[in-house]
Amino acid sequence: MTCCKKINENSPLALNSALSIFTVPPTNVSVVRSFFREILPLSTITQDSPYLFRLFSDNLWTDLSRTYLYLELSIEKLGLDNKWSSIAATDTHIGTIQSIGQTFVQQLKVTVGNTEVYDSGTLYSYKAYITNELSFPNCVKSNFLASIGYYETDKHDDITDPGFMQRCSLFANGKRTQFFSRLDFDLGNQELFLLNNLDVHFSIYRSKNSFALQRLNPTDENQYRLYVNDVKLFSKMIEVQPSLNMNIYKTLESKPATYAIRKTEIKSTFLTTGRTEIEYNAFSATIPRRITVALVSNKAFNGDFGLSPFNFLPYNLRDISVHTGGHIYPMVAYKLKFNEDLFVRAFVDMYEALGMANSDRSFDISMAKFKNGWTFFVLPLTSTLDDSCGFELLRSGTTSIRLEFNSPIPSGGVENDCSWRI
Repeated sequence: MTCCKKINENSPLALNSALSIFTVPPTNVSVVRSFFREILPLSTITQDSPYLFRLFSDNLWTDLSRTYLYLELSIEKLGLDNKWSSIAATDTHIGTIQSIGQTFVQQLKVTVGNTEVYDSGTLYSYKAYITNELSFPNCVKSNFLASIGYYETDKHDDITDPGFMQRCSLFANGKRTQFFSRLDFDLGNQELFLLNNLDVHFSIYRSKNSFALQRLNPTDENQYRLYVNDVKLFSKMIEVQPSLNMNIYKTLESKPATYAIRKTEIKSTFLTTGRTEIEYNAFSATIPRRITVALVSNKAFNGDFGLSPFNFLPYNLRDISVHTGGHIYPMVAYKLKFNEDLFVRAFVDMYEALGMANSDRSFDISMAKFKNGWTFFVLPLTSTLDDSCGFELLRSGTTSIRLEFNSPIPSGGVENDCSWRI
């Protein structure tokens, strides 16, 4: 007869959950109902921003993580009579940049009560694009993210690219197209509901036409604009049980509500023509958990109908490092040579820093794409070099970035977009 025993005497006992036949799942008694509220702009819709929205205070709680921007857009052309009209069937190869439902926004400001809790700066579109590219696999990008105007690009600034042709077809012959995208801001990236009886203001500034539109036909010299037919917000509202509301407000008399957020910011630095190495202070404050660096041409960054603002190239970079708190990340220099396909460490580090190395999770950026338009350098600065779910000890100091190139920066200069998370 076989004798069974534990593999180790310190191993605790475990029972199969399927044998729990005397327990019942918990019942939700805290929420009466939930629904999405439509929030209209405070003034008439025009082609000039900002678009202002106000979520008026009442007895309902707000799930800010479920706040969506609804857009109805079309493309117009300036005629010989100096009047704008919808594009015709003959106006081909004119479309929007990637993910226009989100990249339409140049800047987002959020105010709760009389306190501004978020200001994205003027690089919201870059933050949204980089977040999408480094978060979702192709099965999500090619399906759900079509709601924000995402169609996968294989090659930037290519008139035959399937993604660009799809985005052109959305507006062909003057069609109106709808987009529905979640607003990306720090307080909206956590799960706790916002207290009731608080006013929330949203200010949305739009991207300029030369940034938001792409016209890749070299013989087309017409002027185009992205026309806003409708814009509104939708936010999830929650009605909490009255007795629970009273208990929460009694607790608030003795201690404040606490919302744990991770702050994400993005800034740009201009790299002048002819430089082969540069070091600059990114910021002087709390040392971040992670830094993402990408390089794009200055002309595309400032808006050009013929160039994608998201064509992040390596520009023959030899090494990139972050200096902070007396440490260098990474400790060993990369010694990159993109023109000889010698960049595998930087590619693997991108997946490592985002917790997707050696797993079935992926954001589907191949080595070929990493070299040609999707060159993201992701550097973790945490104590474990992992993006754990908890907080890190706060460390203060100056964080600087050093870039070294194998060849001088080309004519026109390069913008260094740097995103960090605290």
